Amino acid sequence: MTNPPFDSDLAEVLSAAGSAHHEYEQTALEGVRDEQWAGFYAAFVLGRLGDFTAASRLAALLKEVDAPSNWSAAAAEHVTTTLTSQSDAMAPPTVTDASDRRRFEIAVDGAVVGFADYRRRPGVIAFTHTEIDPARKGEGLGTRLVKTALDTARAEGLAVLPYCPFVQGFIDRHREYLDLVPVERRAKFALEDG
Repeated sequence: MTNPPFDSDLAEVLSAAGSAHHEYEQTALEGVRDEQWAGFYAAFVLGRLGDFTAASRLAALLKEVDAPSNWSAAAAEHVTTTLTSQSDAMAPPTVTDASDRRRFEIAVDGAVVGFADYRRRPGVIAFTHTEIDPARKGEGLGTRLVKTALDTARAEGLAVLPYCPFVQGFIDRHREYLDLVPVERRAKFALEDG
């Protein structure tokens, strides 16, 4: 089974949840009938997000839905309700410049879960190290952290020296930030134009 038969509502809900259609997830659900795949995948995603109670309730919906064609709609409604209640309970991540510690920090529910160390001198900020709590891997926190740090550098008119491989890789993938790295320094960071 290579492409799950999501209807647009369920696909939208799962995208909003940040779920990716990974090969190992598809393998884990191998053998599920096509018309039921979307609902089972939704239950699987909720389980991966740590809400096993909601995942179990969603999987149980299969017995209550009168026809497989209604399964995606029922699953989408359940996932939307569950994720809305989860997101209402959680504050969005915040990024702050902790200049006394010479780093940008990202916090979730008030707890620091990552940082990007830097050194400043007039007109320049050099990023030296970025770290995200391994337990929070895959949540996009590193991307949010670096994006905010680079946006701050741009707003302050600072040139960026990405000594940190994560920051360098981010700039390489997001070329709209390339102009922050001085032209004469780009080769040092393997950030050539084009």
